[in-house]
Amino acid sequence: MQEEAYKAHTGSSLSGNGKKDVRFWPILATLFLGSFVGMYHVVSLNVSMPGFIGIFHTELSTVQWIITGFSLACGIIAPISGYVSDRFGGKRIFLFLLLGITVSSLLCALSWNIYALIGFRILQGLFCGLTQPISLAMIYQVLPRAKQPFAVSVWSFSTVLGTAIGPSLSGWLQQHDWHLIFLVTVPVGIAAWVAALLLLPTDLIRERRRLDMAGFALAASGSMALLLLFGNMHQWGPNSPLTWISAAAGGLCALFFIIHELRTETPLLNLRLFRNPVFAVSLGVSLILSFALYSGVYFIPLFLEEVQGLSSFQVGLLFLPAAACLTLATFLSGKLYPSWGPATLIAAGSLILLVTTFHFSGLRADTTLLSVLIWMSIRNVGTGLALTPATSAAMAAVADHESGHASALINWLRQVFSSVSIGLFTSFFYARMHVHETGLTGAEASGRESGLLHLTAYTKSIDDAFLFASAGVALAIPLALLLRSKRMRHRTEDRSSHPAVHEAIPSDSLKGGSVS
Repeated sequence: MQEEAYKAHTGSSLSGNGKKDVRFWPILATLFLGSFVGMYHVVSLNVSMPGFIGIFHTELSTVQWIITGFSLACGIIAPISGYVSDRFGGKRIFLFLLLGITVSSLLCALSWNIYALIGFRILQGLFCGLTQPISLAMIYQVLPRAKQPFAVSVWSFSTVLGTAIGPSLSGWLQQHDWHLIFLVTVPVGIAAWVAALLLLPTDLIRERRRLDMAGFALAASGSMALLLLFGNMHQWGPNSPLTWISAAAGGLCALFFIIHELRTETPLLNLRLFRNPVFAVSLGVSLILSFALYSGVYFIPLFLEEVQGLSSFQVGLLFLPAAACLTLATFLSGKLYPSWGPATLIAAGSLILLVTTFHFSGLRADTTLLSVLIWMSIRNVGTGLALTPATSAAMAAVADHESGHASALINWLRQVFSSVSIGLFTSFFYARMHVHETGLTGAEASGRESGLLHLTAYTKSIDDAFLFASAGVALAIPLALLLRSKRMRHRTEDRSSHPAVHEAIPSDSLKGGSVS
């Protein structure tokens, strides 16, 4: 009876060995494409943004809102992903998001001035902010348990692929026709929408509950305040009233949000998931690794462009081998997850990430491109080995009926934490830049000497930023080792005995199986 019910829900068989589950790859490919479309637009303008200053004849302070507004929209909307998934069903929302991303991409391409582009990018951010958590939750709702860690490793590659090719592709397209930056994903979005309509299983609407408007207002306000704070702190300065107002608003909203969510019967986000030590530790590791990841994504291109003199397109090409290593490591972590477990993979990946991040704290103006390429590739191996198992361990620690809330929490906190990390790194970089320039610049210097001193101070500031990131990565290793404790393993095993799990997945499928 359970298998028949599941087949009616998913349209596929869940035999114990998984070999007869012919819809696994089509469903996973559909979720992959949808996730990639959303992720591409998250990173696509990171390199090409300055080009819009000349295109629309405006200033950088205005143009930066095509990224800032988008990030704010993503951070504000992410918390409701658990609610909309439960209320309307994953398939319906996934189709709606793909349609929204495609339409908003067309609108961005049709923008007649910078303000129209900013407005359409904010609209696009509302859809992209939900794509990642919804697609991740669906993996745990519709795919066999034995294949979920491997599925997450494949799904994670959509983030890797978007991050790898998005900036370089948009930089190249902008040189030819800036409209293509947004139009390039339209056919992919249409293909993903058709595939989702035909392949994704019919929705089982779980709860018809009301949206926690008070929780949403607090989460949205707090996210906006913190994103504005850390995105502008280096410009406002520590003594600016705007800095203190944003910090106070963000902190108070966070405090009242936690109190409200723990008291209400139908919370926007189930913060009680943090009582699960496996979920809490795995999410903590994931956030730390994201912090370290963004140091490389942010500062290596700056070093190559500002110090080494490479173009954005050349930087993108240089990153391709490192992206290939990240891809292989991500797939490898999915294959090794069942036998090695998350603790070993996360600890090994974090150690590699620590060593390579610390190595980049010794960059010099004459550092060779080959050295950067090799060390970036090794660094990405560590990221691939650690990041996906951390996500898998967090999601595997909760019952299936809580997967929407878990995915929403993970992606919301990652979105906010990533933006906060970039702001912290930027502020730290400029603070160290001031210190180094003051220490290096003499009373008088020729133009050439001033330029060399500036590059030296710039490089030293990047070195300090990587040293700062190394201290953060070091925290991930002891946290990863906590997952090896017997208590942690028991909490993960207890998930399989949850009644909601057996309602969705037949008991035979819990025995494991190979990935076809």
